[in-house]
Amino acid sequence: MNSEQESKAPIYLGEFRDERLEQEFYQAEIVAHFNWIRLGILAAALFFLVLLLPVYDRIVDQHDFRIAASMIVVVTVALFFLFFKVSFATVGTLLSYWFTGYEIAVGLALLYLLTNLMPVAPLVQVLSLIVMILVVFLINSRWLLAVFTTLLLGVSYFVMVVVESGLSADARAAGLGVLLIIVISSLASYRSNTYKRFHYLNLLELIRMAEFDALTGIYNKAKFNKDYDGLTERSRRQQGHLSVVMFDIDNFKEINTQHGHLVGDAILLELANFIQLHIRSSDIFVRWGGDKFILTFPDIPLPLAAEIAEKLRVLIGDHDFAQVGHLSCSFGVAAFEEGDQLDSLVRRADQRLDTAKTQGKNRVVQG
Repeated sequence: MNSEQESKAPIYLGEFRDERLEQEFYQAEIVAHFNWIRLGILAAALFFLVLLLPVYDRIVDQHDFRIAASMIVVVTVALFFLFFKVSFATVGTLLSYWFTGYEIAVGLALLYLLTNLMPVAPLVQVLSLIVMILVVFLINSRWLLAVFTTLLLGVSYFVMVVVESGLSADARAAGLGVLLIIVISSLASYRSNTYKRFHYLNLLELIRMAEFDALTGIYNKAKFNKDYDGLTERSRRQQGHLSVVMFDIDNFKEINTQHGHLVGDAILLELANFIQLHIRSSDIFVRWGGDKFILTFPDIPLPLAAEIAEKLRVLIGDHDFAQVGHLSCSFGVAAFEEGDQLDSLVRRADQRLDTAKTQGKNRVVQG
């Protein structure tokens, strides 16, 4: 891969180049592993709480005991705060930095406790640090932040050991061993983060293919079928309105025959883009098939939906389409009625569209 290709790659250093996409991915990861994250935070809080027992049993000096106990209480309270924040707050873009801050604070507190206030065997210290390093890379965080956190913990441990015991051969060996663990874990985490993001891109592409029309980029029939129950349930719950407009291009077969299918496809794309400029973001625009489209208007009664359809009809007639000039569309408008299924509602709109065709085309029929 040359430098130009690398600069265009969607993923760089284990993250998406697009910050918005990175935030969406991170939020999806948090949601997918929500229960495990909460359980991990709770387990860490309980672990520090239980640490009070060996601290009380092993630390004789009252001053050191107060420092250790205060440290444990503060870390435990902070972890419980994070637990409730993650449980009840909306997942935000700063959550990765919250995790990083907590990882550093908890790691440094535990290292200081094991090396200074309640010293344990060097092997136990190193093993504890290795476990912390592995946990940091397992937690849902950004790769660069995880590398920074583990390097900071490793350097901090090395400094604590040197200050306490001097630069011995064992300290140098432990430092090299920890550095090797960080390098290996970083490489493995980098591959994992890159793979997960490519998998996420593939998933987004599958969703796009399943829910969006390949030609026009608007919703397809399958997406409308999927969302219909939610639309009708919302209409019932809020005692609101739901109107459907079905329309197609008049004499589209003749246009295809005269100009060719490539021109026909270009007209469908231009029409779809044109319609999207003149509807609300809450309106649902669907390509039903061929040159037939459906517009769904939540909270819009039938007469107002017919007025909107009439405005669109006039706008389309005034628009100059590339290669073919002016064309017209016919519209059928129907409203949701209690007990309507998708087929019955669409069928009524289709019948109104057929009526518009038989009455001379280029018109709106409601009912």
